[in-house]
Amino acid sequence: MAELTDFQLMRQIQLRDRRSHFLLKDRYQKRLLDIALAILKQPHQAEEVVRQVFEFCWKHANAFDLQRDRSVALWLYELTAFQARERLRRWAWLPAPLSIQTSAPLWPQRLLWGSLAVLGIYALAITAAYWRLRWQWGSPIEGESVAVQRLYQEWQRQPQVQRTLLRDPSFSTPLLVQALWSPHAKQVLLLASEMAPAPPGSTYQLWLESEIQGGGRLLENAGTFAVNGEGSLQWLSQPIHSEQPTRLLVTLEPAGGSESPTGPPLLQSSFWIPAAQP
Repeated sequence: MAELTDFQLMRQIQLRDRRSHFLLKDRYQKRLLDIALAILKQPHQAEEVVRQVFEFCWKHANAFDLQRDRSVALWLYELTAFQARERLRRWAWLPAPLSIQTSAPLWPQRLLWGSLAVLGIYALAITAAYWRLRWQWGSPIEGESVAVQRLYQEWQRQPQVQRTLLRDPSFSTPLLVQALWSPHAKQVLLLASEMAPAPPGSTYQLWLESEIQGGGRLLENAGTFAVNGEGSLQWLSQPIHSEQPTRLLVTLEPAGGSESPTGPPLLQSSFWIPAAQP
C-alpha cells in the first residue's frame, strides 16, 4: 500500500481522522524539534513548542487551505519557527530549570511537565512582576509596549476573541504575523518578532475586509503602524465599524497612510480561529 502524501494526511485530519494526525506527527516531529531547538536552545522548551504546533494542527486543521497552501511541511515549519520566536521573545528572561537535562530519565521529565502545567497561572504573575521591576529599574521599556502585552494576555483568555496568522501571499518570505480580533472592542492586535521596518518615507497599513449585502466587499482602514529596529511589532489598531471582518490585509503605503490601498498586499490572512483554548 502506497504511503499517503502530506496533502492526503491533512485532508484526513480535516475529516477528524486521528490516525492521520499521528502519521503526520511521526513524519515531522524530529524536523520540527530541530527547528525549535535551534531557536530556543532549550530541549524542554523546544518539545513544548512542537507539542503546541501539532495540537494546533489537530484542533485547527482547516487553517491549512488545501487549495491555496502549497506545502504542508512549509506550513509546519513556519508555525514552529513562529511559536519558538514568540516564546523566546516573551520568556527569554526566565531561566531553564537546572533539573532539566537531555540525558535525564523520562519519568522525572514527565513529573516536571506536570508541575509546569500547574504553575502556568503562576507564570503570568511572575511575568507581571518582572515587567514592574524592569520599569522601576529604569529599563527602556515603553509603557505602551507593556500595555499591549497585558492586553494580549487578557484577550487570550476571552473565548469570543479570534486570531489568525498573516503571511506573504506569494510565499517569498517566511514572515508570520499574529493577529487577534476582539468583536467587543472592534480592534485588531498585531504581534511579530522578526518583521523588517518599513522603508524611509513609507508606512505599513492594516485593512480589514468584510462581506456586505449583495455579495460585495467592504475594505476598512484600521490604521498605520511601524516596526522598531529590532523587528518587533506590538500594535493595537484603531476601532472599525465592521461587526465581523473576514480577511486582514497589510500594504505598504506612503508616510501618513492612504485612503485606499495603493499596492498589492504584503501580508494577508483569510481565516479566523478561536483564540481561547478549551
